[in-house]
Amino acid sequence: MNRLTVVTLAAISALTLGVSACAETVVDVDAGTPAAATDGDGTIATTTVPIVGTATELLPELSAEMSRLSAQISGDGDERATLRQIEAIWVVAQPEVEASRPDLVGGIQTTVDMARNAVVRVRPADADKAFSILTDLVDRYTGDG
Repeated sequence: MNRLTVVTLAAISALTLGVSACAETVVDVDAGTPAAATDGDGTIATTTVPIVGTATELLPELSAEMSRLSAQISGDGDERATLRQIEAIWVVAQPEVEASRPDLVGGIQTTVDMARNAVVRVRPADADKAFSILTDLVDRYTGDG
């Protein structure tokens, strides 16, 4: 190989490595197993807590869950479990919000979508932004804002 070929190959390798280092990290949200505890005999015991309440009660709970998401993404939290809880709360609250305040449904759904993207793309700042927007929407719904 001549010197020009070696230099060219080295430059291409460095460029490829540099571009791949900037690639976005993506997490498969549904790949994890649900949170579970083991019984004394080694079997997995799971519990499901039903989500009940009015939208006025559930939306602040949704906001509280959303408030934890950024720290969990950037630290050692279980952001996937929190995201599942956020989505589950919204599924229960959404019909009442649609009936009473349809103007807020799209905005709240957007924050839930932003939370999912924050977890999938490992972007805690997006979770913070979703929480900030959601807080305003919840305040509008509950009359606190």
